[in-house]
Amino acid sequence: MTDEKAKGAEGFEEKHLLSIMMFLSMNGECRKIEIYENVSSNPRIPQKLDRLEAMGLLTQKYDSNLRSMMIKLTSKGMEAAKIINELDRLLKSE
Repeated sequence: MTDEKAKGAEGFEEKHLLSIMMFLSMNGECRKIEIYENVSSNPRIPQKLDRLEAMGLLTQKYDSNLRSMMIKLTSKGMEAAKIINELDRLLKSE
């Protein structure tokens, strides 16, 4: 078991991880630049993506045709995103 997996939900305490997950769940596969444009331009985004990948929640793959890093949720990531989005909806409801 990797250190990231061992942290469980505590692994999401770092800023922007939940936002990245929510963005990917709403938009599907996207280029890394789209995360910078829509979530955060934080220079640590690559490390945050690496952390989510280590948790088994997303994949990063270079697309030579687009000359860009493509990011998408894994099936585990999609399940986690459903829970995150449901929690977000619940907390925003009256």
